[in-house]
Amino acid sequence: MEGSHTDVVEDFSYSSRNRTYNSDYLIWRRHTKGAFIYRFTGIQNENVYVDGNAVAPVTAASAERNALMQCSQIIGLVLLVFLLIAVVGGSVLIALLRLFHIDIRLDFLSLQMDGSQWACVAVKSITAVLKYLLPSLLLLRICKLPRRIVFPVSNGAVLEMLAAAGAGMLIAGIYSLTANSLGVASAQDLFLYKDMAAILTYGVFEVLVISMLAEMLLRGCIFPLLRQFGDPFAVLFTALIAAFLPNATPDRLAELLIGLAAGYLFLRAGSIVKCIVIRVIFSVLSYARLVFVYSMSVMQLWEFALLLISIGVLTAALYVRGTQSRYALENRKTVLPMTAKIMAMLQSVTMLPWAAASLLIALLQIFY
Repeated sequence: MEGSHTDVVEDFSYSSRNRTYNSDYLIWRRHTKGAFIYRFTGIQNENVYVDGNAVAPVTAASAERNALMQCSQIIGLVLLVFLLIAVVGGSVLIALLRLFHIDIRLDFLSLQMDGSQWACVAVKSITAVLKYLLPSLLLLRICKLPRRIVFPVSNGAVLEMLAAAGAGMLIAGIYSLTANSLGVASAQDLFLYKDMAAILTYGVFEVLVISMLAEMLLRGCIFPLLRQFGDPFAVLFTALIAAFLPNATPDRLAELLIGLAAGYLFLRAGSIVKCIVIRVIFSVLSYARLVFVYSMSVMQLWEFALLLISIGVLTAALYVRGTQSRYALENRKTVLPMTAKIMAMLQSVTMLPWAAASLLIALLQIFY
């Protein structure tokens, strides 16, 4: 198999509906210097010295494993930064606000904030921005990611935009059924607030700004690094990362589904806008569920979920019927098998503690 790899960068299929993104991604891999780029040519004569007197040839498998480990190191580092901000960022901000005698408190057992509603909105907003923006900036700087592959935009791919809207509805419908008890608690917390301006401000901020920042980190910064090792691997592992970011258990399922749909449509369209649309529609419908089901009782939960799932399935069918190109991802196989790539990603000194801590948090949320 390795003999078939004459040049893993040039032989890669840079295929999407956005030709500019295709060429920009190729240029980044071709010309960027650094250990985060997976390079191998079958005719290169580089060797690695072993025991000082013997040499071992550089193979496609060893080059891929080394690049995977390097990418795992930096991705694990930024995920640890994300975890640190998510766990203690709000507490630090609340402590700073209390120094200025601002009425805000935090229950360290339930992690619920109380006090000035605008102060709570400010803490939640700043924490959310920091935990997505700082890791993104680190990856941009260290991996030399150009803006055109971090935030590619395409005006075409209408079918993919339709599929993104349907995916957002479908995932929101599935989430509604799995997060029933969470929805009741969220509705109670939301409508205990008296300042509707604060509620609307945070709602709009979460729907628009956080959706954009989340996709910039996941699909814009992490995804290009992982895509070098195959499209299915990049889609799956990026979705798994999102699913293990700190959140409630039903949110993990939603994040996994969003990651799978967004990764696929990102590769098909070459545009991050489709990924953002999935998150925006999902977030809007999650708020709509709190209003129409739990607050106003306009419809039952099963009616709300069935409506969204039906529209989502219909939209998916229209997408499948409307597109004339193949549905399979182009770069499906590299030298290392999927299991070996996942194991290599989890072995770095930064990714391993992040995975262990995230798994522990997930287990605590499930059983306690």
